[in-house]
Amino acid sequence: MIAGRADALAMSSLAAGLGLSLPWALGSPLLIPGALGALGSSWLTWRGLEPLLDFTDTSRRENFILPSDETFPRSMGAGGLRFGITRDKHLPVDIEDDLTMRHTAIIGQSGVGKTTMAEYLLWQQTMRGGGWIFIDAKLDKDTRDKMAYMAYAAGRSEDLYVLNVVEPENSNTYNPVMNGDADEKSSRLLNLIPASEENPGSDYYRQSANHALTVIFGALDAAKKLYHFGDLALLLQSDKAMEQLERLTPDGPERRSLSIFLDQYRIRNKNGAALDVKRLKEVLGGMAGRIALFAQGKFGEVFNTYAPEIDLIDIIMNNKMLYVMLPTMGRDAAALNLGKMIMSDLRTAVAYVQDQPKWKRPNPPFKVLADEMGSYVMDKVKTLFEQARSAQIMMFPAFQSFSQLNQVSPDFADILIQNTWNKVFFKFGSVDSSETAVELLGKTTKYMRSLSVSRNEGDSAQAIRTTPQGSESDGSGIAESLREDEDYRVTPDQLRALGKGEAVIISGARVFHLSTPMLKFPTIPSFKVIRRKKKMQPDKEPLNFETRYREFLMSTGTNEEGGEAA
Repeated sequence: MIAGRADALAMSSLAAGLGLSLPWALGSPLLIPGALGALGSSWLTWRGLEPLLDFTDTSRRENFILPSDETFPRSMGAGGLRFGITRDKHLPVDIEDDLTMRHTAIIGQSGVGKTTMAEYLLWQQTMRGGGWIFIDAKLDKDTRDKMAYMAYAAGRSEDLYVLNVVEPENSNTYNPVMNGDADEKSSRLLNLIPASEENPGSDYYRQSANHALTVIFGALDAAKKLYHFGDLALLLQSDKAMEQLERLTPDGPERRSLSIFLDQYRIRNKNGAALDVKRLKEVLGGMAGRIALFAQGKFGEVFNTYAPEIDLIDIIMNNKMLYVMLPTMGRDAAALNLGKMIMSDLRTAVAYVQDQPKWKRPNPPFKVLADEMGSYVMDKVKTLFEQARSAQIMMFPAFQSFSQLNQVSPDFADILIQNTWNKVFFKFGSVDSSETAVELLGKTTKYMRSLSVSRNEGDSAQAIRTTPQGSESDGSGIAESLREDEDYRVTPDQLRALGKGEAVIISGARVFHLSTPMLKFPTIPSFKVIRRKKKMQPDKEPLNFETRYREFLMSTGTNEEGGEAA
């Protein structure tokens, strides 16, 4: 069917070309009729062939092809990322940076293509000189090696950092209590403790821990000391170390706050006064144990440093790349705490970037891809989705089902949905998630066609007749009707029947059925970490409490009767 403005212009061009070819128009340049004729005929030829190139097929239970909306025009200089190719017309779906900065949720069960899409998006981001953080909820050395190959192929190997607490010798170092003020660092550690608003008793200990950590961090910063988890773990277990910190803190509000706080736990005995460390640890509500977890063993080899190689502010501001490997299988509790720690540190980094002039913020926009985010996310992370866009940071949370997010808080899934402009749906395994997804994809007007066929026959004869003739009749009829109705653009059954590497994506109001490209890598050598020599902050000096553990733990705390503890 030929209709519409574009078709009318094509017909006009074709007619004008023919008209200018007539003898009366011999004075016109020959190029004009040829160009107009070619333009018009090309468009009309394309319109004729377009239906033949549409492979839409919604009748199958599997391997169906859904119709996609018109793809976005690629704006000159707007940049953007390619998400895949439409299955009906094989057209690329490119989403520009202004829309990806409104964030993208990737949802689907394990093993259906989420990581494949992540690799494809990260490849594009790497090749265009952009920075990224990829938090991978599995220890996959193949994926790590692919990330290293991407950086190498782009000539950016020096920009790649890897955090792997299972192999400290092949990991860059990281100290998440290095940056930020006392309140920020305290909040970062408190995110390791489950929320307790509905439990007044637990909330009391949480607030007490918050106050204690804020006071301690304030004193350490006022004393211009560098510290790590090993120092903090010892500080929370030794009365001598805490008293040493009090002496190191210069006179001022931080010193007074620390002294007032410690006075609550001082017990008089025959030798004077001593801190009741046992009571202090009880008030901290398990925080001392969580801090010690990061200070010991392989975690300690990565985190106990005064000059860490990984600095999230530096990585974001300078378009560098960080690949984080979470050991969720072997060390699930520690891995989840590590994921929470990084997300909390990211909040501080985003706040810093927001405070910078617009021309200093990352360009192209920085990308944060959090795989299996439902396992380690906490409620306060929702502010990232509200604030990151203004810092030119695009968030790509990936998870298996909406129910994972509801476990964080009752409204977390709704907040994430509200703050993600783009949503990529892979194959679902559950009914609830697929039904939620089709509601987000929306409805469309469909015409229901019905066809009815009727046939009748009859004969009759008169009761008294003088001739042999009687009467016979037959008839048939066909009736066709169209009924307008609203139905889901994509059904729950179709989402649950998607094949591997297929996805349905919604960007704003446009819906696309995509095939996601899969990168093929050559033989890749095993990753070897690149060490960076980092200098300590010149105006601060190391606390070094961890190296003095024998001195501080020889006689620590008091017993319940007020005497000294051995």
